[in-house]
Amino acid sequence: MRPRRPIPSNLFPASLLPREFLTRRLVLDPILRLTPPTPWAPLTEEEWAAIAPIFAAAKCAQADGPGRPMRDSPRARLDAIFRACTLKRSGLRAPWSDLPPEFGKPDTASRSHRRWGKAGLWAMLLIAVARRDRAPVWDGLAYRICCAFRRAIRLLGLAGIMLAKRLRMPSALPGPSTWLPDVDLSELYQEVIRRILLAIVERPWRPPAWIFRLMRKMLSIAGGRSRIPRWAEPA
Repeated sequence: MRPRRPIPSNLFPASLLPREFLTRRLVLDPILRLTPPTPWAPLTEEEWAAIAPIFAAAKCAQADGPGRPMRDSPRARLDAIFRACTLKRSGLRAPWSDLPPEFGKPDTASRSHRRWGKAGLWAMLLIAVARRDRAPVWDGLAYRICCAFRRAIRLLGLAGIMLAKRLRMPSALPGPSTWLPDVDLSELYQEVIRRILLAIVERPWRPPAWIFRLMRKMLSIAGGRSRIPRWAEPA
């Protein structure tokens, strides 16, 4: 039986795989960085004062669309969106149609949510709530903002997923962080896989079976799952 050649020493250099980053991204953040659910409440004067400058910067208070002035106040519309995004039905995310009638039409809240997402409001609010030096008023807003952000994740796409991951805000994601694609891990793993393939071609070197299993696992984690069930969404 031919003895296996030793594993090349340069496949996994310490500088290429920062253990602290991997441990934080794959193990700690998805559990320890979850935002605790809080009951919905109307925006307080202090909370609106914190949000209003960001709201104005995103130019979200101008109108409901071309030639359609906003009938209610921006603050009331934001309250309606936060209420809809925090509603649950049988423990899962409730549809827009469950919005209580005192908050206006569900379609109006839904359209504003999408339009403000395109304007960058939810991303700007998530960045504000993720700041380490944030004012205490943002503590009470964190859960509502996370719910509104993840409700817009289809609109925001991969850029939204990566923003939430890099900000270490897993509650803003529509499922477990490790089930969603990760550009940072993809770039990290790409270099490792490239070195493995070069070693196979140039030496030649016959890698053990666990090397191929490792490569498959890397690609699986970096690529995420094709579908995320609704029950997997954070509380």
